[in-house]
Amino acid sequence: MTRRLRWRVAGPVAALAVAAVLIPGTPAYLPNWLGSRAEYDGRPARGWMKNLTSPDPEARHQAAHALGAIGPEAEEAVPALAAVLHDDPDRQVRSEAALALFKMAPASRAAVPALGDALADENPVVRVNAALALLRMREEARPAVPALTRAVKDGRNVEYIGSFTVTTQEVAILALGRATAGTADAVPTLTEALEEARTDLTRRAAVRALGEVGPPARPAVPQLQALLRGQSDDLRLVAEDALRKIGADPAPAAPPDQPEESMLPEPERKYIWDIEHHGNLLVKYGFAPLADALRRADAQALSAVLADDFAGTDLAEPRRVRADVGFAEVERLQDSGRPPAPLSRVGFVARLLEFRKVFATDPPQVKFALMTLGPKRRGDLGGPWEGTAQLRMHGEYAKGAPAEVVLTVRYELARPPTPESLAGPGWLKAAGVTQALTARATHYLFTEAAKARGLDPSRLYDSWAGGQFRNAPGGVYVCDFDRDGILDLLVTDVTGCALYRGRPEGGFEDVTARCGLPRGPTPWPIAAWVDVDGDGWEDLILAGRFYRNEAGARFADYTDRCNLRLPVDATGVVVADYDRDGRLDLYVTRQARPGGRAWLDGRSSDPKGNYLFRNLGDWRFEDVTKAAGAAGGHRSTFSAAWLDANNDGWPDLHVVNEFGDGVLLVNNGNGTFSERPLADRPADFGTMGVAVGDVDNDGNIDIYCANMYSKAGARVIGNLAPDAYPPAVMEKMRRFVAGSQLHLNKGGLKFEQVGPKMQVAAVGWAYGPCLADFDGDGFLDLYATAGFASRNRDEPDG
Repeated sequence: MTRRLRWRVAGPVAALAVAAVLIPGTPAYLPNWLGSRAEYDGRPARGWMKNLTSPDPEARHQAAHALGAIGPEAEEAVPALAAVLHDDPDRQVRSEAALALFKMAPASRAAVPALGDALADENPVVRVNAALALLRMREEARPAVPALTRAVKDGRNVEYIGSFTVTTQEVAILALGRATAGTADAVPTLTEALEEARTDLTRRAAVRALGEVGPPARPAVPQLQALLRGQSDDLRLVAEDALRKIGADPAPAAPPDQPEESMLPEPERKYIWDIEHHGNLLVKYGFAPLADALRRADAQALSAVLADDFAGTDLAEPRRVRADVGFAEVERLQDSGRPPAPLSRVGFVARLLEFRKVFATDPPQVKFALMTLGPKRRGDLGGPWEGTAQLRMHGEYAKGAPAEVVLTVRYELARPPTPESLAGPGWLKAAGVTQALTARATHYLFTEAAKARGLDPSRLYDSWAGGQFRNAPGGVYVCDFDRDGILDLLVTDVTGCALYRGRPEGGFEDVTARCGLPRGPTPWPIAAWVDVDGDGWEDLILAGRFYRNEAGARFADYTDRCNLRLPVDATGVVVADYDRDGRLDLYVTRQARPGGRAWLDGRSSDPKGNYLFRNLGDWRFEDVTKAAGAAGGHRSTFSAAWLDANNDGWPDLHVVNEFGDGVLLVNNGNGTFSERPLADRPADFGTMGVAVGDVDNDGNIDIYCANMYSKAGARVIGNLAPDAYPPAVMEKMRRFVAGSQLHLNKGGLKFEQVGPKMQVAAVGWAYGPCLADFDGDGFLDLYATAGFASRNRDEPDG
């Protein structure tokens, strides 16, 4: 072929190639070939688009989820998703389509009209996802301004929905402000929303939206300036920022002679900050090298940090608490009330290395965790400092045999910790061991076996890979649904649910599809096993739908036959026959929004509370919450537990509270409950879960509340001036960070709070506790997860 002929052929071919890769719909369309980001589960966007018209709702749901996961690179699917959002009869499919358009924004700008229409959808999850998508569109959402205005005024949108941390109204307010930036079109609606807001969260949304509008929102300046006095810090700061964006100078937050009642004076705040700053330095420049020296068993390096006049102590004739179950042994040495035994500099190093000798094969992992710290004389930052720390060593004492040593150590420094003082020798003036725990086992007590047993954890939502943090993506629900004597597992997740049937050899098989259950993604992964119709087969509540167990062979969707529609903000369902009529009833818990003083008053801003639904038979329920007195008050309830607290044969109910103390609802035996506190002082705070059981085998059911615990928080509150707040407030604030609580049932509806005493309080920010006899000794053991959002996958927060 001649050169001229080659060019004549190459020119049209190149033009066709350019057209092919740039025109959507051609087989060679470039985004379909640009690597794995344009794919989900090995399929490109075009492959998933075909499923949007499937007659199977689960297939459509999965397709919308996949396109959203692909993100803006699936822009060609926007018209199809908009059609689904507008016309699909299945609310979960519509919700997933709205969520997909949110993830694609602003590439999904063509769907703005459909998203505006979706703000009137009957389903609240569809409405909030549509509002979130419009929020991301900013000014490009302007065509939806009339719909956003209606959404702001729609009374249905003020409710808090499940795992969403905002209401649809709040999102619509913010979206309206962004969509009308630079114009006064929405200022009347936004100022009205600010005036009528019931909570600070809604006020903040309206204030931010007015700030987004900018100078045209000047008519709202007097309202915004009024928020600069007598409000929360957050609301004041947001108002100041909005005023600046509008072009108005914010007035001072409060006159100098009228300080905010709840605000610490500036010197006190600086004092607390200085202590925390020195604490960070101590951890980085003091504790970290000390831990490394102990890991290496370097006696010389350990001795170098001790002052020449170092004063050490150890427990004298300690009280021994010991458990030996054959394959594992644990011993805790604790204070018996005797004066501590003195140790020299050499003796203290030897004592640390003696604990270190447990790990005979390889060096252990070692960490000092700061617990308390402050000047020895309050206010004297330049003098000696003191505090406590937790020293933890863990590793193996033989191949495959784990061991752990945890010491509580009090310490004293001659001067405030700084990089310079900690870099030199002798910075540790005194130290003493006040408690020591040593644990050994012949093998690891639990082994990760999910995949080997037929479970598929790779299907579960991963916040690290998903791009959106989910604090409650699902759960595990245990039941022998086919009555073969082997327990089965239902695993719920926002990515989809799975029913695993237990097999005789100990494994599991996925029978989700065989049993007729949906496995597509769901934004509402709560579930409950309950024999609704009393036929002896456990039925299933899953993602708000009701499924009848057909003799263990499959499940039939009975949602339309059941008159009950669970509230969309439900966080859980707990089951009992509270009226002993032979039919199982449902108690539905709700997470609520904080009020203006929620942390001190223990009350949410939502008066609705939880729900009690009485089973009438024939798949019908009656809301008896008010008549029974079972709402639980203004509490934010992640969980609740049925128990017979007074051994009268009637199920009582403990309702936990995120904002403070829970309440025991004592069953009166006549269809009503009486509220009774577990303690006469603050006993719980930040409760995320509850477990009940007879931990001391005395015949009375005890209550364990999984609460928030913070070493840093306890340190800050511990360093406050004793009169920084009124005594009652200080008592509540100390409870904020004190950790989990064990309420020991002493009989006669009297409970003793023994969490710190029995050393089950300081387990971190706890969730989902479990009481079970793991070692088979006849006593219930306690397992509690802990942590919240880890900085990275390799360093879990908990």
